[in-house]
Amino acid sequence: MTTLFDQSASNDDVGSERAQEFAREHPRLVQLGRVGWAANGVVYALMGALAFTIAGQSAGTTTGQGEEASKSGAIATIAEQPAGAALLIAIAIGLALYAIWKLVSLVLPADNDAHAWVSRLGSLLGAVSYVALGWTALSIALRPGTSDGSNGSRVETYTRRVLDATGGRFLIFAIGLGVVGLGGYYLYKAWNATFESDLAPGSVGPLSHHALVNMGRVGWLGRGLMVALIGSFLTRAAMQFDPDDAVGLDGALRRVAGSPLGTALVAVVALGLIAYGVFCIVSAPRRRLTSV
Repeated sequence: MTTLFDQSASNDDVGSERAQEFAREHPRLVQLGRVGWAANGVVYALMGALAFTIAGQSAGTTTGQGEEASKSGAIATIAEQPAGAALLIAIAIGLALYAIWKLVSLVLPADNDAHAWVSRLGSLLGAVSYVALGWTALSIALRPGTSDGSNGSRVETYTRRVLDATGGRFLIFAIGLGVVGLGGYYLYKAWNATFESDLAPGSVGPLSHHALVNMGRVGWLGRGLMVALIGSFLTRAAMQFDPDDAVGLDGALRRVAGSPLGTALVAVVALGLIAYGVFCIVSAPRRRLTSV
């Protein structure tokens, strides 16, 4: 991955030089992308807070179902707050800016190996998901009370359709394994702090660069466990030929939280998601635009 503003890059690295030149010529794009990065953090922090309610319900410290622990659930929670519509519009704009940030990373000079192309695919899918989430936020802001259903129900519906198709069972199993693998990759990022290259050196307020990196480790740990849980239920759905086993984050957490150990796991995921959200918000001033 070639990182913009990386002054240690070799003069012979033409791609890196062109990337740095792009960053210098478009400083406002970098600033706007950082705003989007922070908006992404707000959504993740709320997801973590909602996940905590599931752990609390399992432990008997809270009652009721509450909002769904998912990105759509976080958006719905924001809509219920005072000035919720204005907040949703601001977040929708931020997510759109971050989607643009991801798309710009696709056209910057970069390597041409397999890893680079996988990163490009990830950036493209990320941009699409942020546009979809931003559209959801904007739709709810402009038409309060509207909803396209829970994330879990949509996952189950799509899985049922695929399982009914020829070869659908193997496709769902492969997707589940891929999602579990993605979760493992996120855990790898947490362990090795590979995301550190996306941060410019320096502190943010009282937080040192080292503290930011450690916060990011906890955040990526939470994301990794979250994704791995969802993938495990997808593979289970394929193995048992039961679409009811295909659930989103909220459903996965509620099923896991049926035992003391499961409740602890849900709490760890919740803490990780909150940490990731705070990490995105706090590290925004140090976020680099990278090519893939």
